[in-house]
Amino acid sequence: MASKIYRNKYMASKIHRNKYTALKIPPSKCMLWRRLMSKGKTRKKGQILSAGPNKYVLDRLKEEVDEEDMISKLPWEILVSIMCLLSTDEAARMSVLSRRWRKIWNTSIRIMPRLSFFLDRGWFPDIRPRDLEKKMRKRIIEVHQVLKLHKAHTLYEFSLITFELTSRDSHHINAWLNFAAEKHVKELRLKLTSLMLYDASFIADNFHFLRVLYLEGIYITEDIVHRLFSNSPFLERFFLLNSDKLHRLSIVSAPNLKYLYIERCRGLQHLQISSSVENLGTIEINGGVNFESVNVSAPNLSHIILGIQSQVFKFDAYVTLLNQIKRLTIDVYADMISAAFRQIPEFSKLAHLELIMDNCSKITPIRCLLDILRAAPILKTFSFQDNKLSGHPAKDNALEWLHVHIPKKVELDQNHACDYLKVVKFDNFAGCKYEVEVLLHLLEYAVSVEKIFIGLMDSSTWRDPEEWGHDYEDKFDNQYEELCIECAQQLKTQILQMHPNVDVIIA
Repeated sequence: MASKIYRNKYMASKIHRNKYTALKIPPSKCMLWRRLMSKGKTRKKGQILSAGPNKYVLDRLKEEVDEEDMISKLPWEILVSIMCLLSTDEAARMSVLSRRWRKIWNTSIRIMPRLSFFLDRGWFPDIRPRDLEKKMRKRIIEVHQVLKLHKAHTLYEFSLITFELTSRDSHHINAWLNFAAEKHVKELRLKLTSLMLYDASFIADNFHFLRVLYLEGIYITEDIVHRLFSNSPFLERFFLLNSDKLHRLSIVSAPNLKYLYIERCRGLQHLQISSSVENLGTIEINGGVNFESVNVSAPNLSHIILGIQSQVFKFDAYVTLLNQIKRLTIDVYADMISAAFRQIPEFSKLAHLELIMDNCSKITPIRCLLDILRAAPILKTFSFQDNKLSGHPAKDNALEWLHVHIPKKVELDQNHACDYLKVVKFDNFAGCKYEVEVLLHLLEYAVSVEKIFIGLMDSSTWRDPEEWGHDYEDKFDNQYEELCIECAQQLKTQILQMHPNVDVIIA
């Protein structure tokens, strides 16, 4: 009798497993399956219930599983294309969903045009050093395994971001970069900790087909830069960040270089670019860089982007450069603008100026703005934007002030007029009083303006509590149309009283 009961239990569990496997029921639905199996049934002591579920139960479970995984029903080719669009880590996580996704992963990784690896602490910021070391060893092995699976002859992009590897892991990075070089990679992005002091010599000597190169935290010298541009003649975009050992950046020959980006290279003091770099159109220099001398002879250079984060910014070093460009973008904190522009150079050829500031409400920069505009005698387009307000704009709304303000029609005054200024753009407009004051005061001098663009702050930003912190109140959610949009409309009315023929566009 005991053996009979044992056989019945064994057969029941076997049937249970077979049904579960056949249906491919996810673990989250296993409890539902068991409840439906025993629904409406009672078991007496010593009695074994039938393990075969009824047809209704099977059909219901199949419908739920199918509804949850509609994407898996797509054709194989589409799923492989979707997998190729994901980052390497995202694709690896998708591979654990099912056996089919595992096969898709094995197929897509062979032909994936982009490989990106992010080696970090993950979800464990407080992980112990010993456990972190084990985690990193495991991730390093995984990267090697992924690279072995890739069978395509070429690779478009290879990215490696990590702050956990040390100098003793340099041979792993060399192996991964050698893989990318053999695949004739076109975009290389390498972001390491500067404490590692990873030497860029291998990159300079082995990548001959690069179009884009992003280096952050890499040890690089003037000689390495020279070898890099000599061995990578197709390089179009070069990003250099957090390289403190480089003192002079000299580019003698780079026939296809179009864009140069420099940031947080605190030891960099000299920039020299020869006239043979004829396709260079844009140079962007951001925080942590303060050149002693700038000598750029690129004939087609037209756009300079300066991120000023220090009151000791040396405009004198840029005088020659600023006299030859047509477009300038300046990103500066409001409390630094007076010190930064203490000695404003003349922008003799400047036609387009974009000024991006933070916390302008604390310091209304209208006097400095006018000084900058006067320094550009042929300026045609001026764009202004406040990136970061000091508080929620609803607390400093200008609507009531606009109702009592009486504008006057602007008349031509050659003593202070900006004759060439035709287009004024005001982005991220939130309806603050200081924004309105700055724009109206500016238009008193822009006597020849023809078009004014007012770009409204995005409604999601207005209603985002995390954006404003303790300055946010629930009632602001429903005041976007009333305070922001209505203020822009009222501002338009006043502008037309000052400039009756101007075209005001609110977007």
